Amino acid sequence: MMDPRDAGLLDPVSAGSEAARATSDTAFVQAMLDVEAAWVGVLADAGLAESAAADAVAAAADASRYDLASLAARTRDGANALIPLLADLRAATRDAALAAGADAEGAAAAAASVHRGATSQDIIDTALMLMARRAGASLTADLAAAAASLAETAETHRGTLCVARSLTQHALPTTFGLRAAGWLSGVAAGADRARSALAAAPVQWGGAAGTLASLADSLTGSGTTTAQLTTRLADRLSLADPGAPWHTQRLPVTALGAALADVVVAAAKVGHDVLLASRPEVGELREPAAEGRGGSSAMPQKQNPVLAVTLKQASIAAPAQLAQLYAAAAAADDERPDGGWHAEWSALRSLIRTAAAAAEQLAALAAGLQVDTARMRANLGLSGDLVLSERIMARLAPHVSTPTASGKAAVTELVRAAQSGGPPLRELLRAAIDPAAVGDAELAGLLDPGGYLGAADDFIDTHLETYRKLDLHD
Repeated sequence: MMDPRDAGLLDPVSAGSEAARATSDTAFVQAMLDVEAAWVGVLADAGLAESAAADAVAAAADASRYDLASLAARTRDGANALIPLLADLRAATRDAALAAGADAEGAAAAAASVHRGATSQDIIDTALMLMARRAGASLTADLAAAAASLAETAETHRGTLCVARSLTQHALPTTFGLRAAGWLSGVAAGADRARSALAAAPVQWGGAAGTLASLADSLTGSGTTTAQLTTRLADRLSLADPGAPWHTQRLPVTALGAALADVVVAAAKVGHDVLLASRPEVGELREPAAEGRGGSSAMPQKQNPVLAVTLKQASIAAPAQLAQLYAAAAAADDERPDGGWHAEWSALRSLIRTAAAAAEQLAALAAGLQVDTARMRANLGLSGDLVLSERIMARLAPHVSTPTASGKAAVTELVRAAQSGGPPLRELLRAAIDPAAVGDAELAGLLDPGGYLGAADDFIDTHLETYRKLDLHD
């Protein structure tokens, strides 16, 4: 018989990761069971269910007791997995109550307490938010670790000269510290947005049509309100209490999805840059080595940058996942969407998994990134003085004159000559500038790449200070 479990063989960014485990079908079933058990616990605390019933439901709320393949096969009949799970949970609760010494009537009452006043959407929406919070614990920890590593890299290499590339071409001198600080800025901002979105993940509790009518009706004269019970449920699950149902207003879902996509974008920026810089002909960066990582099945000389590769994979997958989430949320009609709601589930889980797995890969990459400073300086030197043409144009154009041009036109002429295999640009400039106007020492200073970094150092400080203020380890 074929194993029905998805082990993630076609999703290398998350295969075998904590993110995959935290968003598995088992994890989702456990989250639904936890919501059901928490709700009966709330009812018992309010005197609306027997404590023995809450104990029986809690005992039955163990995902390992349930056949996921059977649940999946029966899910199609009701278009959601909770419907078959409820039948199994009630049976398991009855058995747990009998095992605890309840009589048949007490066991039946315990089973009847399950799902009281709730609806499938309450459980599934809340379970997805709960699963996101649980997976988010590793996501935020990994992002904090990655940010700390990038901050250290930015500080260490604030003076490491390298070439800035614009549209793949050499542009101007910069420092690797500034590049790393730019990575840090995105990762820290993404981490902060994800942390905020996860902290705001709310319970959804509205009953069959968003009015909690059956629950409210049963509370008449009890002195307890539906709002009080919902707040207690949120507290038990460590989720936010939105104050009212949001079953037809899907912004809590899209807000979480957008924050997760931001995480992927920030991580992928680092991955893309590492992929380019680790090409042998560039050779400026190398991924951290690890036993069994990055090897080729046919070419033993290769050390593939697989961490960065999977970050790029995540960056390609996440936009489609987010687009599906937005399209599904926009299709939320009436008081229970007819298909739009259902399309959210896989998209949201995929985004949670992709973002959390990307954060884990990024943390490993950032912690052990190897920087070849000599190669950076050598690559900067490939363009010679041409990499300073912007400065030359601004500072030296008034003093440059050739037989055919002067000013900016003359500088352009000299740059083109140097690019075409002529003498180096500094020799052409020396011949075209009156030494009385610009002496040799001044010219050499203007052609020093280390002297044309603008506010790079200040920008590094700004990025580092912004990161520290976020206090991602809090």
